[in-house]
Amino acid sequence: MKTSRHVYDSGAVDVVEAARGMLDRAASVAPEQVAAERRAFVMLCAAYFSDPERALAPGRGSEAGGLLRFGTPGAQELLTPVLLAAASAVGAYLGEKAVGASRGLVRGLFTRPAAEPRAGEEAPGARSTGEAAAAARLAPEQWREVRRIVAHTLVRHGGMPQDRAELMAAAVVGDGPAGQTPG
Repeated sequence: MKTSRHVYDSGAVDVVEAARGMLDRAASVAPEQVAAERRAFVMLCAAYFSDPERALAPGRGSEAGGLLRFGTPGAQELLTPVLLAAASAVGAYLGEKAVGASRGLVRGLFTRPAAEPRAGEEAPGARSTGEAAAAARLAPEQWREVRRIVAHTLVRHGGMPQDRAELMAAAVVGDGPAGQTPG
């Protein structure tokens, strides 16, 4: 049996990892929806990168509930493609603002720190997580802008009401890895 392999460029890999981290953080607000989407994450990423406009397009008429929608009560639109768009938008914003930022900056914004290692052991991924956290030191106004970008993307592409989008953005952006408050 053949397995499908999706090969992305390094920028897309960072977007995918950031979106995965955002989805993990969204579990505090939408646990059932996030659990369902985790199982389909790879497929949803492939659909998004093959045609982002179609993945984010709202359904019309008979297409309502189309390609990237599902019928779970209370969850009409999938979060994953919208979070991929949000991660891309945050990356573009930071690319304009952060001169010399590491490639893993966007990924580091939304991933959770590794668990504390036992005495004498190094935590898996400790170096990359530490490097990303060090690179992700943003000014408070930048954290506010990251949160605004995520909320705007959730409203624009996810069709969320503003108050729900702001709640989701607060859960997804959080306080940042360095304990900075986005405000």
